[in-house]
Amino acid sequence: MYNLFIFIRKYNAVILFILLEVLCIVMIVQSLPYQSRKMANVSNSITGGVHKTTSNWHDYLHLKSENEALSEHNALLLKRLGCEEVEADAEYYDDIFTYIPARVVNNNIYEMNNYIVIDKGSIDGIEPDMGVICDKGVVGKVVNVSKHYASVMSMLNSYSIISCRFVDNQYVANVVWDNKNYRYGLVKDIPSHIVIKAGDTLVTSGFSNSFPADVMVGTIAEKGDADENMFSTAKLKFSTNFSTLRHVYVVKNNFKSEIDSLCITH
Repeated sequence: MYNLFIFIRKYNAVILFILLEVLCIVMIVQSLPYQSRKMANVSNSITGGVHKTTSNWHDYLHLKSENEALSEHNALLLKRLGCEEVEADAEYYDDIFTYIPARVVNNNIYEMNNYIVIDKGSIDGIEPDMGVICDKGVVGKVVNVSKHYASVMSMLNSYSIISCRFVDNQYVANVVWDNKNYRYGLVKDIPSHIVIKAGDTLVTSGFSNSFPADVMVGTIAEKGDADENMFSTAKLKFSTNFSTLRHVYVVKNNFKSEIDSLCITH
């Protein structure tokens, strides 16, 4: 403490000068819009670099687990497509859909309307209204596209509606988010006479140009009450864990234009 006092006493003029300089810079930035914007840009550049470095280190430290997840997903795709070999970063094809791999670069899960940003854009063939899935199930739909990036409206969004069906009885219902928990959603429009129970599985119905049929959506956690129109609801646990989402696939319907020309709504 004594040494610190000696240091301050010795360099008090220099310290005072630095403090006054900082105060002047703050006052100028706050009073002049141009300087304020420049300072904000500098700040964003610095913090952006820090976040990018942190993200790269996170990817490196979790490389083993992510490779294992990709291997499992590739095995699933091999089974689906009947291919002998699939590269980790390759596009996958079936008769109707193309699956374009992408990486999540930004992801929100705690807002009322959450969005995801992926590192593929128009230059990669991404277009609005394309579905997005991962190895666990449905993620959301593309809403905005730039040259190199795309914004995805995830299932954790009050405007998201996914057409699904029960695996056991084939009945169709809609899945929405209730703005409460990123692990759970709400199944609506279930005919009240349908017997459902905890653990029942829901997959995509296929009645959409955005998703193929039979992509996992989630499982029933608990059944709700019926409304005055004799439809009931149920709490659904999403198969996708949005908090750990890193790799996704954008679903391109190769016959979307032809289907749209027939005026089929989706």
